[in-house]
Amino acid sequence: MRQILLNSGGAVIARVPRPVIDAGSVLVRVRYSLISVGTEIAPLRSAAVSAPDTSSIERGIEYAGLARHYLRASLRDPGKAMDRIAKIARRRFARLRPAPSVAPSVAVGGLSWTKASSDAALTIDGGTITLVTDGTPAGYQIVSQPIPVPANHVPIVRVEGRVDEGTIAIGLLNEGGASWIGTRTYEAGPFEDTLIFDPKGSREVTVVVTTAGAPRRSRVALSSVGVGTAPNSIGGLPVSELDAQGWAVGYSAAGEVVGVGGGVSDLVACAGAGQANHADYVAVKRNLVCRIPTGCPASLAASATVGAIAMQGVRRAAPQLGERVAVLGLGLIGQITAQLLRAAGCDVVGLDLDPTRVERARSLGMEWGATDADAFKSLVRDVTAGRGADRTLITAATKSSAVVNLAMDVTRAKGTVVIVGDVGLKVEREVFYRKEIDLLMSTSYGPGRYDASYEVEGRDYPFAYVRWTLNRNLQSYLDLIARGRLDVQALVDRVISIDEAPAAYRELAAADGPLPLGVVIRYPDDSRDLPEPADSTRVVVRGHRETPAGPLKYALVGASAFGTSMLVPQMKKRRDRFFLRAVVSRNAAHAGNFARDNQVEILTSDFDQVLRDPGIDLVVIATRHHEHADQAVRALEAGKHVFVEKPLAITWSEAERVASAVARLDAAPLLMVGFNRRFSPALARVKELVSARRAPLVVGYRLNAGYLPLDHWVHGPHGGGRNIGEACHMYDVFRFLTGAPARSIEAQSIDPRGVPYQRNENFSATIAYDDGSLAHLLYTSLGPKSGLGKERIEVFCDGETYVVEDFKQLTKASDGAVLWQSSEIDKGHFEELSRFGDAIANGTASPIAVDELLETTAVALHVEDLLFGRSGGDEA
Repeated sequence: MRQILLNSGGAVIARVPRPVIDAGSVLVRVRYSLISVGTEIAPLRSAAVSAPDTSSIERGIEYAGLARHYLRASLRDPGKAMDRIAKIARRRFARLRPAPSVAPSVAVGGLSWTKASSDAALTIDGGTITLVTDGTPAGYQIVSQPIPVPANHVPIVRVEGRVDEGTIAIGLLNEGGASWIGTRTYEAGPFEDTLIFDPKGSREVTVVVTTAGAPRRSRVALSSVGVGTAPNSIGGLPVSELDAQGWAVGYSAAGEVVGVGGGVSDLVACAGAGQANHADYVAVKRNLVCRIPTGCPASLAASATVGAIAMQGVRRAAPQLGERVAVLGLGLIGQITAQLLRAAGCDVVGLDLDPTRVERARSLGMEWGATDADAFKSLVRDVTAGRGADRTLITAATKSSAVVNLAMDVTRAKGTVVIVGDVGLKVEREVFYRKEIDLLMSTSYGPGRYDASYEVEGRDYPFAYVRWTLNRNLQSYLDLIARGRLDVQALVDRVISIDEAPAAYRELAAADGPLPLGVVIRYPDDSRDLPEPADSTRVVVRGHRETPAGPLKYALVGASAFGTSMLVPQMKKRRDRFFLRAVVSRNAAHAGNFARDNQVEILTSDFDQVLRDPGIDLVVIATRHHEHADQAVRALEAGKHVFVEKPLAITWSEAERVASAVARLDAAPLLMVGFNRRFSPALARVKELVSARRAPLVVGYRLNAGYLPLDHWVHGPHGGGRNIGEACHMYDVFRFLTGAPARSIEAQSIDPRGVPYQRNENFSATIAYDDGSLAHLLYTSLGPKSGLGKERIEVFCDGETYVVEDFKQLTKASDGAVLWQSSEIDKGHFEELSRFGDAIANGTASPIAVDELLETTAVALHVEDLLFGRSGGDEA
């Protein structure tokens, strides 16, 4: 399917998998969606003004990783990301230009290479180029001659070699060398890659080998560099889709239901950032979906989210029949607000700096309007007999606090000011105090917004107690359109096809004058001859890396921060063992960025797709905790080896299901849980030191976990709590050090007594083992954020104590000798994954026996029962 993504260069249409349906969700075939012009276009306009070459910087060598960081951050704050990348552009762009040639050119592999740094060392041996870079963090080392690119073609650069030390990057400069059109970074080890980048209109490109951020020398041997060109598209798709990255946009759409996870059908309107995206298909939770009534066109129902925002603002103001109400800002929300107030029997006086918006509002029933603050003050004074507006709604968007203070000026004593738009809030006290004005905030679409129990879990609020929820506001707005009480059609300035979106966004970003109010995107069927159906849950990304013959091919299930920033980078260090071939995620934009950034072949939203794929050997599960057991069992039953990030299960029934699956499978694939701490250098050394012990161990483990708010997902049904979700690590450490099964367990927790702490994050657990050892865990979230480390382990044995501090240092207590230390925390992730890969490849047993994995899981579950006073095996 198609989805619109925004990045610093504008809008792109990415081909992504159709979302799957989960419990409480509705799958909608989108027919129309509404562009939030102010929110979506503002960062593009500021980026265009601040840094004309921002897109090239985003793909620049030194800052490629940093730009991706801000791209991820822009999911939360696009404006902040654009501002930051623009600053990078202004400060660093000069440094990214080619250095003058300082050596004669040498011809190798059909290309003529020129040194661009006097400190770089370049040698040629047959067809191999060996380069030792200079020490600059972003310096050009060697450059090729310009390579012609025919019209409607893309350059293709095939590179092969090995980085022996450091990190290098290879990229393409545009015509004239003014900016990058694309780069790829290579760390220590062999590499083989094909670079395909959109030339962005350039008639020639230049290949550049450069350092990649680290201020030290790197050494690389290029055994092959070949350059060619190809038509820029095949079958309606680009040769490479790797550049189609960005953040998801859109939060208001309409279409027909094509699948349900329970409870909804028919033609519906959808709401919610991150759900009601600009895409052919969206999966939206049931409380963010409502039926479109007869008489309301789907094209207008696409504005339901914006309408609900306006309606919630009006409800917060609570206007009375006959009152005179001021509206500051007559954009789309302000226009709808004015119509809602008029429908409620109020007289409206509006302000906007754009005269055309004032006139449009007046043509739709607004009584009075002005285009500057002084005229507006006079107008409100005159039409209210000098008393001031009864209510004032702020629907403008500006960082200035002048708007909120203007609202205070024009509102009567004892009146109400409601903030709907994003405005500065430095209120001048004198008028606010003297008039005793009620200043209210209107939060988005209405009650239920940002409440996970309502939005995610689908729990509605009782009608008698919460008359107007988010969903009821959506429905009420659509009903008013259907009955002709609101004229939204008059606010729609443009209707474009999704295929026209990139050009439309560029046009809007470059516009000098006022932006249109309502821009609606329509979604006709995709007529291209696609390699997969338009509604496929699986996409093969063009431009992906070729699959090598040797390593294990694995699928990352869940594009979580831990999976993408910890597990995958550690597995990359063992290219001989692991090859990332597929990514599974419900978040097509986030996972798509990661997949394209890493040249992954398969992007899918459906876990079953990788289970059915014979080309997947290993499944790496990094989803939320409540999905681990089910996904692990299904993968094992499909014949896949499984690495599942802890915990293995969060209930007794899940643990029993895993145990049953392993027991009934003949020659079961290997199962590994991410109990990494036992593989850390510190604990491996402790294990060695106590291996010949005469007496049992006494182990003390203190974990200063840090506070998590009660509404954090870890505390909820998706996380299972911190004892099950994290303390399982500690129980595995005990099992590893003692080398014996648990014999008895005792546990006690604090009594929270109304303070915001959980029993299962403030407790002590004592476990006795069959070898006579005793282990104690003190787990707390009551400690400080600084001044005390997170983890301390003390192992007492045979007259000695070994102390591990935060997995950075191991000391012997008797004489203070440092037995191991590191400048960085090493909790064993690389060793854990490396040994698991070796076990699969060599046909040996898993690094942790299944019995130990299940025992550790059972210990965590039993401790949970003790903390909450449940009898063993009872579910929460």
